[in-house]
Amino acid sequence: MDRHYYFSIAHGEELRTYALRPAVLWTLIALLPLLVLWGAGASVFIACHDGMLGALLVRQAEMQYSYEDRLAEARAELDRVTSRQLLDQTSFEGKVHELLSRQAQLEQRTSIVASMAQQAEARPSAVAALDRTKSKTALAGGKPAGALAAIQALGAPSDSDGGALDSVSSFAPIASSPSESAKPRPIEEPRAPAREHTSALAPDPDRRAQAELSQAVADAGVPAETRLNLIAASLDRMERGQMATLAKIGHAAGTTAARLREAIEATGISPDRFAEAPKLTKAGVGGPYIPLTADANAPAFDKEVAKVERTILAEDHLRAVVPFMPLRRPLFGEAGVSSPFGYRPDPFLGRPALHPGIDLVQEYGAEVKSTGAGRVTHAGPMGGYGNMVEIDHGNGLTTRYGHLSEVLVEEGQQVKANEVVGRIGSTGRSTGPHLHYEVRIDGEPVDPARFLKAGGLLLASE
Repeated sequence: MDRHYYFSIAHGEELRTYALRPAVLWTLIALLPLLVLWGAGASVFIACHDGMLGALLVRQAEMQYSYEDRLAEARAELDRVTSRQLLDQTSFEGKVHELLSRQAQLEQRTSIVASMAQQAEARPSAVAALDRTKSKTALAGGKPAGALAAIQALGAPSDSDGGALDSVSSFAPIASSPSESAKPRPIEEPRAPAREHTSALAPDPDRRAQAELSQAVADAGVPAETRLNLIAASLDRMERGQMATLAKIGHAAGTTAARLREAIEATGISPDRFAEAPKLTKAGVGGPYIPLTADANAPAFDKEVAKVERTILAEDHLRAVVPFMPLRRPLFGEAGVSSPFGYRPDPFLGRPALHPGIDLVQEYGAEVKSTGAGRVTHAGPMGGYGNMVEIDHGNGLTTRYGHLSEVLVEEGQQVKANEVVGRIGSTGRSTGPHLHYEVRIDGEPVDPARFLKAGGLLLASE
């Protein structure tokens, strides 16, 4: 029989009784502590609600701030990495741009060096190939200018048939008609892929090997920085080669200029006398004035170019002067000297008298040639000279060719060195067929042997 617990609730006169099973009672008794605890907790929560809520908000704010700080740090780190990468990229691009600019500058410099080398190659030697006899038996041929030989450039020296500078090709104390020299040939540009620089300079023998090495380095996965360093080293090598080539061109020009200056000084005349080289004809020239200078802060290449150009200009000036100097022999082939320059007994009166030239003996009618380029100022009879030709070579230099049997030029005519002006005779005060040859400086006769000796020195130096 189930037992029940009864409890009554009185309300005024009303009394109500309720029956509870034991299980229900014990369940209520068990729930009572929980209800007490829940009530106490609810009371505490109600009492501490604001504080707890505030603490929770503070905690959430701290967590948010911490998250934002970590996010800001991550962004800052990302910015630093991005900036570093940008700087590295900018630095790399800057190095690439610098190398490209330097390469373009070196290519421009290569063109300058090639142009100067071509000019040096185009110049004939100080003394060209000569003939000793009238039968045109050739002596040693002229040597090419040494500038391009130093850099193995293509082409051959050339001589043209006209102009004052062309007379250099016939310069010598013993001469005949100059032999025909090799004509210049154009530079053959090798077939090259697009963007490959070509110039008149000979290709570097290591260029192919360097290209293969660069390709091998690229294929091997070498870092870009290392490849840039290799390229920079290659450009350094190219720049050193350009400087060495300039030095060799300048040395060749300086050597030739010194040889020409020495020959001029051997005549007893200072090269400074020829401030302006005479010309057979005056061709039209012009252009803006751009002085050849390089200040102290200029690159070494510019300084070297200015130095070499000054040397080349000095050489060109002397080359332009020498054709007008009477340094060649006035007769083809060998000739005997019957009377030197100086005082001697007069052949007709027997009294001491100045012989203002030298007498050269060859057969009657032998050709007489000009010993330098110039303008004929007299062509015909002149007192004791008989038939005489006088040539003005400029800068106070004149030559006279006397006792001619035939005069082959006219007054005012421009003649080149080695050009035939007459034939040997015995006109005027002469005892037999010979050539009376004079050299005068500012109207005063000087010993022609000095000029012939100077021409011999210049020929020997070749």
